[in-house]
Amino acid sequence: MTILESLLQVTIAGLVLGAGLPILFGVGIRLWVPSSAGSATGTGAAPDIAPWRRTAAVVIFGVIALAIVVGLLWITQGRIYSTFGWDVFGTAGQAGGH
Repeated sequence: MTILESLLQVTIAGLVLGAGLPILFGVGIRLWVPSSAGSATGTGAAPDIAPWRRTAAVVIFGVIALAIVVGLLWITQGRIYSTFGWDVFGTAGQAGGH
């Protein structure tokens, strides 16, 4: 049963990070860009975007940036620990007694 639980966890993480972040990015872009009906004003001026949409897009882009930074830190945690002695995620003591 342990192997199936581990497989399920990896599958869920893959779906969330593999499909979830691009979906969030698409939602953020959609919120950031004015609607097509509002952009056809003919005045030449850029149409205004509702403040809640811009705020939601910035929050979504912040979540994506945070996920990227955490992912890079996770991938490079061994190198960071060996170079600077900084245990990013507190896992140095769990790596087989190193």
